[in-house]
Amino acid sequence: MANRGRSLFTWQADSPLDIFLKSLGLEKYSITFQAEEVDMAALRHMTDSDLKALGIPMGPRKKIMLALESRA
Repeated sequence: MANRGRSLFTWQADSPLDIFLKSLGLEKYSITFQAEEVDMAALRHMTDSDLKALGIPMGPRKKIMLALESRA
């Protein structure tokens, strides 16, 4: 019963995803990814359409997609 009312998903303040978003100047979207329980591993598999469904605007989506492509 220790987890009652708490998500099993824990979020680190300086998670790899937070660091990635900060490097792009997009740290304000961290809360969006946190709410959807998206981490860096999940982000690598997301498409532009997935990001759009999260409500991420066009410019930030393109920055994220280009940065992910360059890391591949």
